[in-house]
Amino acid sequence: MKKTMIALAAVAAMGSASAQVTMTGGVDFGYIKNLAETSKGFANWGAYLDFSATEDLGGGMSVAAFMELNADSSRGAAGSVYSGDRSLTLNMPVASLTMANSRSGGNQSAALVGPHALWDDVFAHGVITRANVDAVVLAVPVAAGVKVIGKYVESGPDYAATPGTATTVLGFSYSGNGLTVGGYYNSSDFTDATKAALPAGYATTSTDLSVVYDAGVAKVGFGYDSARRGKASTDQAATLAGLSIPMGAATVGVNWGKRDAASFYTLGGQYNLSKRTNITAAYGNADSGTKATNEYALILHHSF
Repeated sequence: MKKTMIALAAVAAMGSASAQVTMTGGVDFGYIKNLAETSKGFANWGAYLDFSATEDLGGGMSVAAFMELNADSSRGAAGSVYSGDRSLTLNMPVASLTMANSRSGGNQSAALVGPHALWDDVFAHGVITRANVDAVVLAVPVAAGVKVIGKYVESGPDYAATPGTATTVLGFSYSGNGLTVGGYYNSSDFTDATKAALPAGYATTSTDLSVVYDAGVAKVGFGYDSARRGKASTDQAATLAGLSIPMGAATVGVNWGKRDAASFYTLGGQYNLSKRTNITAAYGNADSGTKATNEYALILHHSF
């Protein structure tokens, strides 16, 4: 870790003459229990560093770069420091073009607005999942608060070199007057090797939707994800919902999701000690349809 940070400092120093780089991050410690009870007790829940930089290209154009480094609790182990999201965005007067290495599952999960800080997050409950992806995203503003969005996404076991799935996405987003809406149609093309491992009758298309309304006294979200691409024909649609209520320095809320027999809910509360430091307590329950397990956490977080 120390060698990594020295190297990062050297890189930042070399680039300081030509670019303004902003570094932010956060550290979390607390008492946790995960769903499988393989992690239970006091632990470093997480730590991360975010680097961002922008450059004005003139003519109404700019470029923005972002990268994240994460550290897990396995001090000194291989992979204990690993890369998170990375992106490069070209902003133009009529559109923005983003190239990113990220994770899927972001739209429908936007509905889960309740505070939570659980070791097994909302993507680990069998209702919705995340996958590493490479993506090219074109966003075109067409009206006040409205964008039409097109994406090309590659994913798979070795997606960086030989993706097993290529997905084209067409959708829209709206943001204004406390309301945020996003909807997407997804169509996937699988390689022959990937097709051989898929179940009979699998879907190649899906739709997802998220709606979040912030009324000031409360924030409520609703999410929908149709039967998943690449899954058996018996796969069901998922519905998700979240509620967040501010109470001065505190915020409490709940998240819920269900797909077929699988379901989950989380209850959480966050108390802000300052603008950058908070305490979060959370409880989560996951039911696979045949077995229910729970998790909980009490976390102290500081961002910088």
